[in-house]
Amino acid sequence: MKKRTLISSLCAGIILSACSSGTSSTSTSSLTLEQVLQDNLTFFQSGAGVDAKTFMPYDTIYVDKNSHKITSTNGQFNTTETGLYLNILLLIAEGNINSPYINKDQAVAQMLVITQELLDLQNTPGKSWKGLFYWPYNIESNGNIAPATSTIPDVDNSNLDFSLAALIGAYQYSSDPLRSKIAKQALTIVNNQQEGWTTIGTYTKSQLPNPDCQQCVAAGWDTATDKPLGYYIDRMANESRLSPLWMLIQGYTAESGAFTQMPIYSNNIILNNGESINAELTWDGTMFQLLLPRILLREDQLIPNYNQLFNNYIAAQQQYIESNNIIAFLSASSATNDTYHGDFGAPSLNECYVRGWCQLPAFIDGTPHATGLVALENPALSMQYFNKLYQCSNTLTPYGFYDAIGQNCETGTALISLDQGMLVLGLTGNTIANYVGDYIKSVGKWEMVQGLYQHYQPVPFN
Repeated sequence: MKKRTLISSLCAGIILSACSSGTSSTSTSSLTLEQVLQDNLTFFQSGAGVDAKTFMPYDTIYVDKNSHKITSTNGQFNTTETGLYLNILLLIAEGNINSPYINKDQAVAQMLVITQELLDLQNTPGKSWKGLFYWPYNIESNGNIAPATSTIPDVDNSNLDFSLAALIGAYQYSSDPLRSKIAKQALTIVNNQQEGWTTIGTYTKSQLPNPDCQQCVAAGWDTATDKPLGYYIDRMANESRLSPLWMLIQGYTAESGAFTQMPIYSNNIILNNGESINAELTWDGTMFQLLLPRILLREDQLIPNYNQLFNNYIAAQQQYIESNNIIAFLSASSATNDTYHGDFGAPSLNECYVRGWCQLPAFIDGTPHATGLVALENPALSMQYFNKLYQCSNTLTPYGFYDAIGQNCETGTALISLDQGMLVLGLTGNTIANYVGDYIKSVGKWEMVQGLYQHYQPVPFN
């Protein structure tokens, strides 16, 4: 009997009227979550969204609107993108999802290559810093990988580490020698970072005059100045929250306040139906700031009042996009003019804006990956908005959805591997987060993580 995949299980009962795969169309047929997944896994094929020599996912590819051919890439990758791709390969290798371009054995082989390349970066002078990775890296024409900047960010390193933890959790007890080797290489990468994490963890807000969140840690390191970056990880409802958590799991900082002192704020929002909801604030009101960590950790098992908090956030953003005729949810993304905007979010959820510290962007485009992330909480709602995206013409390329979709179905030409990774993994449920949980439990830190997350309780910003 054929094994039922994770996606086919998720798709049960989620069928809406929309167009079929390939290119978007105004004709209608049955759209399933599986179809959306397959249409966007196409990004992750060698020579398209994945470099053929290194198997690293390109940060950005550009696809012509008429021919739908790739015109260029930016020739870079970052470690968050690499980690998410490793997790997609893990799901392929274990039969949770099926790719038309990568079979199980090829997925295992690519995980071995990529983890070895990360080890090589750690072991080559100038290509990492105390075991931590730069942001981003250039992929040169001969396959050489070189740092593009002097920035060592906490967030991209910790995202990679959580993705590696999924590999360790999945394979650390495997009897298959190749899978066991993947786990060992992933663990070696993690262990090689001790000096870097410990160095960054000693720089906290306590060095500032009259600081809030005194134990909040520096956001990374600049190797050009040999100093910590000039800002801190000081918001809990943000995509960086896993960084101090990782330091605590590994014992690289003993200061629990690095996580528990991060403030988290909420806003009272009146919905159009008159209902009053209390929604947590992220810095820009975007979907990935709230939900990227959810791909990597079962926060639904950790955060008090999780369902209410996260569903209220989605409801507030849904109201904004409906009121403004935007056909996809909102997140940091490219725009239809191919510029990049980190502040494409709902104003009522945007802490910087509601406090009067920031202005809103001049325009806001929707993005398919935010719609995919919504599936983590509400698959039927996610499919409702994918249905709208498929009814647009020319939004779907042979490599997945364009990253930006405007009010009238207009698009840019960019596809971003971070966003494609979030879209795909947002549709695949809890498997990766469960593997991460297996790793955390194996090192005896799950109860500690449970205790830390009891502090995830928003307070009114005013």
